[in-house]
Amino acid sequence: MSGSGTGDRADRLEEFLRAPRRALWVMALPMIAGMTVHTTYLIADTAFIGTLGTDALAAATFVAPLFFLTMALTMGLGTAVTALVAQAVGRGDADAADAASGTAIGAGALLGVGFGVVGLLAGPKMLELLGADGRVAELGWEYFQVLAFFMPIFFVSSVLRSILTGEGDAKTPMIVLTVATLANIGFDALFILLLDFGLRGAAFATVVSVLISVTSFSVLLVRREKAFVQLRVRALVPRRSVLAPLAALAAPIAASMIVMSVGTMLYNWLLSDFGAVAVAAYGAASKVDMIVVLPIFGLAGAAVTVVGMFAGAGRPDLVRSTALYTYRWAVSLAAVIGAAAFLASGVIVRIFTNDPQAIEIGTTYLGYMIFVYPMMAVGMTTGRLLQGLGHGFPALMITTLRVLMIGVPTAFFAVRVAGQSVEGVWIGLLSGGVAATITSVLMVRRLMWRSDPTLKATARA
Repeated sequence: MSGSGTGDRADRLEEFLRAPRRALWVMALPMIAGMTVHTTYLIADTAFIGTLGTDALAAATFVAPLFFLTMALTMGLGTAVTALVAQAVGRGDADAADAASGTAIGAGALLGVGFGVVGLLAGPKMLELLGADGRVAELGWEYFQVLAFFMPIFFVSSVLRSILTGEGDAKTPMIVLTVATLANIGFDALFILLLDFGLRGAAFATVVSVLISVTSFSVLLVRREKAFVQLRVRALVPRRSVLAPLAALAAPIAASMIVMSVGTMLYNWLLSDFGAVAVAAYGAASKVDMIVVLPIFGLAGAAVTVVGMFAGAGRPDLVRSTALYTYRWAVSLAAVIGAAAFLASGVIVRIFTNDPQAIEIGTTYLGYMIFVYPMMAVGMTTGRLLQGLGHGFPALMITTLRVLMIGVPTAFFAVRVAGQSVEGVWIGLLSGGVAATITSVLMVRRLMWRSDPTLKATARA
C-alpha cells in the first residue's frame, strides 16, 4: 500500500471484502438512523418557527430555496469526496485519499466564502425576486444573513463527514450529527422561546449545531493516530489533478437536486389549476415520499462507499453482486412501504388536513405512487452506484429525463391540452418513472456489465 497511516481503515476494507452484503448494512443502517433524526429536527424546527407567527413561517419558507441551493452543492461535494476516498481505500492509496480529502476541504471552504459573500450582498434582492415583501422580507433577511455569514462551515462540515463515510465509517458521523441535531432543537428553544431572538434565533441555533459538528469532526480527524486519511495543512490547498474528478462528480449531483426542486415547483404550478386544495393535498401526501425514501437513500448512500472500495480494489465481481443486492432490497422496501402508505393514506393525509377533497386527492396520489416508488428506488440506486464507480452524469441524466423531459411535459399535456383532471399530474409522475427506470437499466448494463466497472476507480492509482 502506498502512503502512510493505513492501519484500521485497511482492516475495514478487508472486513468489507470478506462480507460484502454485511458491509452494505454496516454503512446503511447508521445513515438511515441519521436521516431519521434529521427529519425529526426539520419538523421540530418548523414547529418552533411557527410559534413566531405566520410572517416568520412564510419568511423561512422564502429562504428555503436559497438554502436548498447550498444543500445541493454540499451534498454534491460530499458524495464526490466519499466516492474518491472509498476508491483510494480500495486501491490502498493513502496519498490519493489525503489529496482528495484536503482538496475537498479547501474547495468547500472557498465555495462557502463565495456563496456567503453573494448571499450577504444580494440576499434582500434574491428574497424580493422570490416574492417576499414587507415584514416577511425583513424577517427573511434577518434569518438568511446569519446563515450566509457562516456559510463556509456548512460546506466544511459536509466534507468532513463524507471523508469518514468514504473510509467506511458511517457510525461516527451518525453519532456526531445526532448530538448536533439534538443541540439544534435545544438551542431553538433557548434562542426563540427563552431569549426571544425571533427568527434570527432559529438561524443562530442552526449555526451553533453546525459548529458543534465541524469541531467534533475536525478533532476526530486530526487526533486519530491510526487512520487511512491523515489531514495535513499542506493538503488543504486544492490540487488541480484532484479538482477535475471531484468537480466531475459533484457538479452533476448538485444539478440533479436542483432539477428535482424545479420539477416540484412546476408540478405545483400545474396543480394550481385545480385550486389551493390540490396543491395542499400534494404537499400533505408527498410527505410520505420522505418516509419511503429514507431507507432507499440510506442503502444507495452506503453503496457509494462499498462499491467505490470494491472498484478501487479491482473487484468487478463484488461490484456487480453488491449492485444486484442493493437493487433487490431498495425495490422491495419501496414496494412494501409504498403499499403500506397507500393502505393508511386516509389516516396519513388527515394528519395534515381535514378537507375531504384534499384527503381524496391525496389518497389518489398515493395510489399512483405505489407504482412510482419502486421505480424511484431503481433510479436513485443507479445514480449512487455509478457515482461510487466515478460516473457523475448518469444520475443527472436520469433525473432530468424523469422530471423535465418526460414527467412535467406529460403532466402539462394531460392537464392543459387533453383537459384531464388532477390525475393528469400523477400520470406525468408515473410516465417519468417508467422512462427513468428503462434508462437506468440500460446505463447499468452498459457501464457495469458490458464493460469493466472498476476502470475509472483503478485508473487513478
